[in-house]
Amino acid sequence: MNKEKILIKPTIFIYRCEHLTMEGTCSVDHGPREVEIKQIWVDKYPVTNNDYYHFIEKTKDKPAENKTFLKNWRDNSLQSLPDNNPVVWVSQKDAEAYAEWVGGRLPTDEEWQYIAAGPTYKAWPWGEIFIPDLCNHDSDELKPVNSHENGKSWCGCEDLSGNSWEWTSDIYDDGEHKFALLRGGSFYYAHEHWHVAGGARKTNFHWKLQILNDDLNRASTLGFRCVYENMI
Repeated sequence: MNKEKILIKPTIFIYRCEHLTMEGTCSVDHGPREVEIKQIWVDKYPVTNNDYYHFIEKTKDKPAENKTFLKNWRDNSLQSLPDNNPVVWVSQKDAEAYAEWVGGRLPTDEEWQYIAAGPTYKAWPWGEIFIPDLCNHDSDELKPVNSHENGKSWCGCEDLSGNSWEWTSDIYDDGEHKFALLRGGSFYYAHEHWHVAGGARKTNFHWKLQILNDDLNRASTLGFRCVYENMI
């Protein structure tokens, strides 16, 4: 599924961000500030179960902390799961291992925002108004990554809001905790108090997730996509 990649040309982008924190405060400079976006290619879709299955088959990768690794799989098979759903139950390290295998890396928080919002700073990947039918929001389950073509961003990337949160490469340390930045939101929307409500999220929103260990930092609503500095 994930063979299609989209070129992002170099530019200067004004970064502005809203945020939620799991613990403590967020030491990220939320802008507005000017950032340089270098030329990259980005996966049109998040990495899918099928994509990750091929990685496992070829590399036999199994992380040291693996109690929650691919928790929704059955003996590392896809028999009970749609192969075109985003892969979840992967930590940032798991995602980085896959990205390295395919010759890429995780996007930075700034790159992810530009890919989603574009040069006109759209509030949602598709425009300025939230349209629930253009994403997987407040539902009971993940959906295939190509389920909402009309919800694509300015550059053609799909599934950037809702369905599954996406890891970025950013790691910060506020002196007490290390944390990563997640983007995009998820299918699950908590109607009562939770660490973060979930649901589809705007292009200028990130969630600060405390880094504990791989087993604790995997979730049923958290996946990723890759970017590439060179095309092979």
